Amino acid sequence: MTTIQDAQPLEARIHVHYDALPPAEKRLGDLLLSFPGDIATYSAGELAEAAGTSRAAASRFFQRLGYKDFNEARQQARETKRWGSPVYLSSATSSGVKSGDGMPSQPIADHLSQEIHNLTGTLEAIRPDRLRDAVDAIAHARRVHVAGFRNSHMLASYLQRQLQIVRPDVALLPKSGQTLAEDLVDIGEQDVLIMVGMRRRVGMVSRILEIARQQGARTLLLTDPSATESTRDATWTFACQVRSESLFDSYSATMSVINLLFTSLFHHELHQGQERLRRIETLHDELDELDAFSWLSQRVPSAKS
Repeated sequence: MTTIQDAQPLEARIHVHYDALPPAEKRLGDLLLSFPGDIATYSAGELAEAAGTSRAAASRFFQRLGYKDFNEARQQARETKRWGSPVYLSSATSSGVKSGDGMPSQPIADHLSQEIHNLTGTLEAIRPDRLRDAVDAIAHARRVHVAGFRNSHMLASYLQRQLQIVRPDVALLPKSGQTLAEDLVDIGEQDVLIMVGMRRRVGMVSRILEIARQQGARTLLLTDPSATESTRDATWTFACQVRSESLFDSYSATMSVINLLFTSLFHHELHQGQERLRRIETLHDELDELDAFSWLSQRVPSAKS
């Protein structure tokens, strides 16, 4: 089966043939270069009408681009849209009523509705026994490795810092300025690897999970519902809903799962977690790293005043 990773995308095919396109087909090409995702939603007739051309011209257009027919082009676009490309998530038409300034009429309400849907769908899909198993493994691992690339790196970095508050030996991969091999070589049977791999993943996600599994580590994958190729190498997979009312993914549900993970870990190892937190706070005071107490001292009256 041809996938979006190994097939030439719609825009590239249009650019190759663009100069030789007849005027009727060029109008359709112009429309799809601006909004290639529309092909995933509309019929060939609707696209032809929007471009001011005929269905026959549209049929010739897709065959000229190397597709068997319109349906093959649409299937490729649907896969690309599911993959999360902002270019394919945009549309020439709007699904909502716009106000005079071009904004949706209820941007906050629509955003809130989608966020609630994401949070509910994500958290209700996590089985409590799977969460307990993953947290128990993280608690008793010799070392925890956390990895992520592109937007997922930000999420992975936050997760690593939070886990480090609760337990020792939590490393973020790859280390700044380093290649991966030096870090991956130390992953072993007593370790846990947490991979954050939201959609538009790099191929390295699957490879790192595979290597960690081969070296005996257990693995937790935080991803979105589009992931299929990476889940086979993960011991546990938590899929986070990322859809939003805009062209760009929302990570609020992912952040909620991250919070759930380290909060559950803290309660799982309550005594050790509390002791570690006390030591951290003592060092904060000794190093005078945080200005919260100095801020309060300037505003709270002393007993003598």
